Amino acid sequence: MSKEKLRQIFIEEANEIIEKMDVDIINYEESPADKALLNEIFRGVHTLKGSANAFNFVRLGEFVHHFEDVLDYFRNSTISPKSDDVDLFLESVNVIKETLLREVDERQDLPAEYAPCLAKIQKILLHVNTPAVLLDDVSSNDLGAEFGNDSFAQTRDEEDFLKELQLGESLFKIVLKLDSDIYLRGFDHFLFFKNILHVGKILASFWSVPADLDKETFDVERNVIQEVTLYVASAKDAETIADIFAFLDDEEFSVETVAASQPLDVLVPVVEGIKSDEVAKPIEMHEKEEIKKSTLVSKNFLKIDALKLDELFDSIGELVIAQNYLGENAKIKAIADAEVSKTIENLSKITRLIQNRVMGLRMIPIRDTFDKMKRVVRDSSKKVNKPIHLMLEGEETEIDKTMVEALSDPLVHIIRNAIDHGIEGSVEERLKAGKNEEGQVNLRAYHRGGNIIIEVKDDGRGINKAKVYSKGLERGLVQKDEELSDAQIYGLIMQPGFSTADVISDISGRGVGLDVVKTAIEAVRGKIDISSEEGKGTTFAIVLPLTLAIIDGMIVRVNEKIFIIPTLCIIESFRPQEASVHSAGGKEEFVQLRSELLPIVRLSHVLELEASSIPKPSESTLVCIENARGKFALLVDELVGRQQVVIKTLGEFLAKTEGVSGGAVMGNGEIALILNVEELY
Repeated sequence: MSKEKLRQIFIEEANEIIEKMDVDIINYEESPADKALLNEIFRGVHTLKGSANAFNFVRLGEFVHHFEDVLDYFRNSTISPKSDDVDLFLESVNVIKETLLREVDERQDLPAEYAPCLAKIQKILLHVNTPAVLLDDVSSNDLGAEFGNDSFAQTRDEEDFLKELQLGESLFKIVLKLDSDIYLRGFDHFLFFKNILHVGKILASFWSVPADLDKETFDVERNVIQEVTLYVASAKDAETIADIFAFLDDEEFSVETVAASQPLDVLVPVVEGIKSDEVAKPIEMHEKEEIKKSTLVSKNFLKIDALKLDELFDSIGELVIAQNYLGENAKIKAIADAEVSKTIENLSKITRLIQNRVMGLRMIPIRDTFDKMKRVVRDSSKKVNKPIHLMLEGEETEIDKTMVEALSDPLVHIIRNAIDHGIEGSVEERLKAGKNEEGQVNLRAYHRGGNIIIEVKDDGRGINKAKVYSKGLERGLVQKDEELSDAQIYGLIMQPGFSTADVISDISGRGVGLDVVKTAIEAVRGKIDISSEEGKGTTFAIVLPLTLAIIDGMIVRVNEKIFIIPTLCIIESFRPQEASVHSAGGKEEFVQLRSELLPIVRLSHVLELEASSIPKPSESTLVCIENARGKFALLVDELVGRQQVVIKTLGEFLAKTEGVSGGAVMGNGEIALILNVEELY
């Protein structure tokens, strides 16, 4: 593998580690007694340090090294980090992010917070009296003292080591044959020794060092230790111990189980006067509790290039089209053979099964995105000095990976807006309104119909409709005496530059944000519904399709041509009475739908389709559609049906065609255009 490819892998993994650290630090602040979580953060930092040094990212390596020292102090200490310490941890993660970007771009400047943050870290280390923190900076000739043994065994008698095993421990033999470039890659033997101590106890080590080393040609940057054999006692399994050496090549290490721990059913009878099931039950409950508490989930993963996954999905789309075409073929339908019909039906079932499974490959839980919002809430609440509690629901809801990436920024804007504008400005104001001191923000994801709904709800003061309406009049967004529904008034806050904030803060009030949210959500074919009750709170509901590759559409026919309207935009369809249709000046047409008067938009006119005759609205079907401007009635000849179709891009030449967002191949081989309702009216 080329060095550039390795560098790219490191950058991807480093970003994953940094994102995870952000979330883990926030979780650790909530559960300061969870040492396993602190160890997880430490392992991430340690891995990052080794990889950074391997690629000669000196500035990143130096900073991470000192950050690792601080974490090492707290995880080996009975002292829990204070709020200020957690602030420093999060600030350090920000510096690591910025430094990594500069190292990757080969920029010589450092982030503004690099030196101040490093100074704070070093200040903590200066007040630490325990030598454990300075372990990396002090050389020791006494390996026994350094790694917890007074003396290392001189013989390899495994029977002696077996006698040292405690209840439930296994004996492992680890052989390290590290390459000569191991130091340049950011590792050494003692780093692995320290990591082994997290999972077990080193009973003995045996070193194979060349006897005829030439001091003149000896290179301190090259490893000359040929082999190190360790005997380790641990309650963990071999796979867990092997994970310590995940960044080594397979030929550089081996983990062998010399003697496994005795199974529970063998150990239980030894305890006299106690029934085996009485012992087994608490142990089993304890194991279940440990599994539940653990932040590490062991799964088998295979990294695949997203481009390859997209290509596979496109191929499945073509398979679906071919299968539909086969099912609609008139010649095949004419074959009156039960066996042929059964085969085609089975093919259809298998195709749908494959399609659903491949779609599932693109779906990932929204948990990671929700977890990131914890940091947003923490930072925002500190900036505006409001106590805020974030509640998460539906983190396991799965959503298309592309939409997850597009959803992060809109959620940040909405949550910041909720904290700054939604939640009352002071604790006194909340208590006066009969609420808790702590503001509540709920982030929830769930399925509804064929869509995914993501709600951001606060228990704040709600939206002041009168103030929003007045601001809309002032900016010319609303005409005087124009009557608007609650939804339309709330929709005004999504207009560019719109803000009702009396005071501009660090996080909102500049009129920038919610219009960006609207644009970003519409880019993934979603929409935003806003509901609010003054004095109670506000809810932003983001409605998204399950996937960007397949659309649920209503097929309509106009002038013998078929088109697809996304069902997300359709409110209802109806055939009007002649008396409910009105015209203005012989040009504009309107239809009365209950208490609303909707403009009629003829699809044939918008798309400039040739028509032999102009049908009356009362003789046609009207589809009530809602877009950013409001509701309108789209006139079509016929509703063909509802169907899920695979979206196809139109290419550069047709990409800018007004009123059209894409195309789809129907079962009969005919191409149908997908309408863009935002451009129809």
